[in-house]
Amino acid sequence: MKGLYKTLPPFSPDYSGVCSTLFELGGLVVVLDGGGCTGNFTGYDEPRWYGSTSAVFSSGLREIDAVVGDDEKLLRKFEDAIHFMKRQFIAIIGSPAPMVIGTDYAALARLLSKKINLPVLTFDTNGMDYYDTGVSMALLEIARCFVKPGSSRIASGINIIGATPLDIGNSQQIKKLTSLLTGAGCHIVSCWAMGSTLDDIARSAQARLNIVISRAGLEAARYMEREYGVPYLAGIPIGRGPTADFINTVCSLLGTPNIPAPSKNVGRHPADKCKRSALVIGEQIMSNAVRDCLRKDMGVTEVAVASFFQMEQDLMEEDDVFLTGEDTLVDLTDRRRFDMIIGDPLYRDLVALPRNGRYIFFPHIALSSRLYWDNDVDYMGEEGLHYFQEKLGSVAT
Repeated sequence: MKGLYKTLPPFSPDYSGVCSTLFELGGLVVVLDGGGCTGNFTGYDEPRWYGSTSAVFSSGLREIDAVVGDDEKLLRKFEDAIHFMKRQFIAIIGSPAPMVIGTDYAALARLLSKKINLPVLTFDTNGMDYYDTGVSMALLEIARCFVKPGSSRIASGINIIGATPLDIGNSQQIKKLTSLLTGAGCHIVSCWAMGSTLDDIARSAQARLNIVISRAGLEAARYMEREYGVPYLAGIPIGRGPTADFINTVCSLLGTPNIPAPSKNVGRHPADKCKRSALVIGEQIMSNAVRDCLRKDMGVTEVAVASFFQMEQDLMEEDDVFLTGEDTLVDLTDRRRFDMIIGDPLYRDLVALPRNGRYIFFPHIALSSRLYWDNDVDYMGEEGLHYFQEKLGSVAT
């Protein structure tokens, strides 16, 4: 039955995507709910919550509030919170309850703006869509509300767009990405939204290039291109050859000197261990980067990408599949019998492999949450090649 999930837990919802994107930006983030949705985000969708000082709150919506629509009570809560903490903006985020009662977010924002002199962002999320929808909404709203026109460009300046733990994992991966880019002579203007402040993001129009590292960042990148003329590149450097190609492409777009590309034959693949076909399950841009590593570094000839999350047609290959439910994934692996499947550990029970097939764990926090977020794969740059070689038994040259 389409849409019936019997094995997988719920994916992170849209409101978690919004909260994750805004987490480090200094706002007062309030989910309109009774507490359960906020607790789901802080307890299961946000590794940074533990030990953080981020201001993410529940509105404490109760049945009587929903019935009588006591907006003044809610507005007083916002005023009290702002009185005790200095914030740069307010974000009002929806959940299933306000969806059911038809909450007018625009009206709430107007009322609140009259009482509090801060930007008010509203997100009509409903808890039914997946996290990537929420991340996309939040990044686009950040671009619209906070990016200021740049009077000049920063030489070799770049923005990284689409960074949240739900897709990227722990902050070490972003640090490694920025290290790769700065090592190639790039200047990091901002990272949306891990490791940068709202003031950093406000200067984003001064960059010469946006690097989009998750599909959810594409709408914001396109907005930046339309409004400020900043072009974008979608991709993540995973593996030895792909990392060199990625850096060379970035340098070419910035007009800076390229670095030498490595030898194409970076690994030996014994005939009895070489895997001829593979399936990568996960977020589209991340999965495409894994595919690039398998092809260029490890000689895997046929690699398909499948995802339960939104996929960009221009980034899909002929054999890629948008998964509409568990049965779609089961049917795909029954029919194709891939030699190797890479994905979150929780997909393992759904897929079929041939006798000598390999399943390689690649945790995705938006699915397996805190079950595996401490088992993050070190995948950025050449470390990605080492990880897959270790799992497949290949020998680096």
